[in-house]
Amino acid sequence: MPYIYRCKKCGAIYYSATSIEYQLNKNCEKCGGELEQLGEEGELMKKEKEKEEEDRKK
Repeated sequence: MPYIYRCKKCGAIYYSATSIEYQLNKNCEKCGGELEQLGEEGELMKKEKEKEEEDRKK
């Protein structure tokens, strides 16, 4: 599963096969801002699905 990164400055989303600690370029290609690792794609999809289920219950 790929890792997902978001730029703290412009909000651009990036995908990579490696975690942030092994990234050669830890800055956004568009604006040069710092990237933050959001997690793996599967983890994020699971969290979003759980949130949708909670919202439906309310």
